[in-house]
Amino acid sequence: MKRYLLGRVAQFAIVIGGALLITFVALHIVGDPATLGLPIGTPVEAIEAFNEKHGFDDPFLTQLGRFFWDALQGDFGDSLWLGGDSLGHVFGRLPATLMLVVPAVLGGGLLGVLMGSVAARRPDSALANGLNVLSYSVISIAEFWLAIMLVLVFAVNIAWLPTAGYTPKPQVMILPILVLALRPFAQNFQLTQATMSAEYGKPYILAARAKGLSEGQVARRHVLKNVAVPVVTLLLFELGRVFVGTAIIIEIVFAWPGIGRLAADALFRGDIFLVQAIVMVAATATAVLNLLADLFYFAVDPRTRHLVKANRQ
Repeated sequence: MKRYLLGRVAQFAIVIGGALLITFVALHIVGDPATLGLPIGTPVEAIEAFNEKHGFDDPFLTQLGRFFWDALQGDFGDSLWLGGDSLGHVFGRLPATLMLVVPAVLGGGLLGVLMGSVAARRPDSALANGLNVLSYSVISIAEFWLAIMLVLVFAVNIAWLPTAGYTPKPQVMILPILVLALRPFAQNFQLTQATMSAEYGKPYILAARAKGLSEGQVARRHVLKNVAVPVVTLLLFELGRVFVGTAIIIEIVFAWPGIGRLAADALFRGDIFLVQAIVMVAATATAVLNLLADLFYFAVDPRTRHLVKANRQ
């Protein structure tokens, strides 16, 4: 277990280091940091003073080493746009993003698991066929287009819900959470239905039924237990995908002040220090979710433990 955990932690560090390296190199390839971050028309003297202050005149490897050393200490510099610690600004926006991502992915995903289990037990029912059509339709729709259409219908034409903004009122969160929840619902529905349908055809299910277990008991005690590993893995993947991807677009559409909108604004304004801090948080979140998925596999699936033991020998 210790060797397995150490290996996963090493992979965790490599992922974060690789993301930071790519970000650092990309921002320096795109253009001069001073040109990107300072206003147009800044005097040459001010640009030179900026480069000297932040060490951008040093050799590339020296800058890279200093960047990684500062990153290990959580120091990404002061934001050129907002002022103050860049990492602090990112953490300040984190709760707003989590308010959308966590309920959307967990709520939509668990609903998909529930509906998938029902459809797997009644594969030819009207409910199963309707949910299949809905899930494939949801996956095929661009989420930013869906968000705009929902705003037009429910916020502009009918005026039931706010168009955008960030207030304590729960109705402000309905549309963005709905958009973010649809794909996790569809993905988990399809995975659960396919996996449970395959499990229902295996001999151990026939044996369980022969013992007199009801269909509900068969599903709870046997089928769902074997489906848990891929379902939890997909949920963790969806959390990472929405957090570092879809949430950016949705936060822009609904004017939601989370990390996604902060990233878009930081890129637009050329705030390289803020961009680097955002990448650090996003890469760490993704790596943590992958690590949790691996540890869950190891804890729940005996085949993973046997494979690790076999690799030692």
